[in-house]
Amino acid sequence: MDTARMNKAVDQFMTAMNAHDADGMGALCAAGVVADEVAEPETFDGVEAFMNSYRELFQGYPDCTCEITERFTDTADVICICDWKATNSGIFRGAEPTGKAVDLRIAYFFKFEGGKISRITEFYDLATLLVQQGQLEL
Repeated sequence: MDTARMNKAVDQFMTAMNAHDADGMGALCAAGVVADEVAEPETFDGVEAFMNSYRELFQGYPDCTCEITERFTDTADVICICDWKATNSGIFRGAEPTGKAVDLRIAYFFKFEGGKISRITEFYDLATLLVQQGQLEL
């Protein structure tokens, strides 16, 4: 897959994320996609698990937005540094909302196989998120 097509897929992914369209995000992924949010104890394996994880995110952070600030591309991967902003105003994975705004830098590593996203690895500072939500004091 050429770099232009990979970058276009990442742009479509981010557009779907900002529209809170988990189905649109899932359509860009291979059936066996692995979504590894490093701060989570387990990966989300397969398109349905991936889409459900984002549906939960959109429920907990219904105003979330993600903007790419830097991008690095090679022959099979795209790495994006993003500015992710949201307010925790809904229940997220069983936790009650804090009502607090968060502003995180997140690194997304996208791997491609057969024209689809085959793996997404997401890195962010969980302590920063918890401090901003008033759930941790440093």
